[in-house]
Amino acid sequence: MVKLVADITDDFFPTLGRWQSLRPLWLLGGFGALGLELFSVLYFQNYLGLFPCEYCVKIRSAMIAIFFGAMVAAVNPRLILFKLIGYATTLGAAIWGLSMSVALEIINLNSANIPGWFQPCSISNVAFPLGLKLDRWLPRHFAPEGICGEDSQWFFLGFSMTQWLILVYLVIITGLTLMLLSWLVSAINARRDRAASPA
Repeated sequence: MVKLVADITDDFFPTLGRWQSLRPLWLLGGFGALGLELFSVLYFQNYLGLFPCEYCVKIRSAMIAIFFGAMVAAVNPRLILFKLIGYATTLGAAIWGLSMSVALEIINLNSANIPGWFQPCSISNVAFPLGLKLDRWLPRHFAPEGICGEDSQWFFLGFSMTQWLILVYLVIITGLTLMLLSWLVSAINARRDRAASPA
């Protein structure tokens, strides 16, 4: 563990460039996203009775897309095709999940601060990316049953669920961006070294 910390602090991009080509890093990220989605269903929905709204289920679907993107990359993260699909899927899903989280936080703030303000949201016709019918295929996970901006909110350490989601997606985007940059820097340096080495 000490060596890992020393490597990342001494030589950040080359070390991260090596790490992002390892299957365990992609598996960890993918199963972490899947775990967050399952936790939201098992704890918030089943245990606390906080039923998801339209934006909540879209945020959940972004976590599932991150999981699948990471699993594609984990097939063989050394091959460019798998890695590109993994980065495109996970980064795209994380950005979309962040945008849905920010939109939901704006709805929550407006409903809390503007008396009588109401944000209509669908409970029967959710538009998921790529036309997927997740609310019909997996209704327990993706069918909205709550109303956007409901009074019943969950807080931890003074932050609401949507504020925590914004933070989680920002961490995911930052991590993926650093991994992608480290890969590009490592690839550029390797090409430069090959060009500089004598034939």
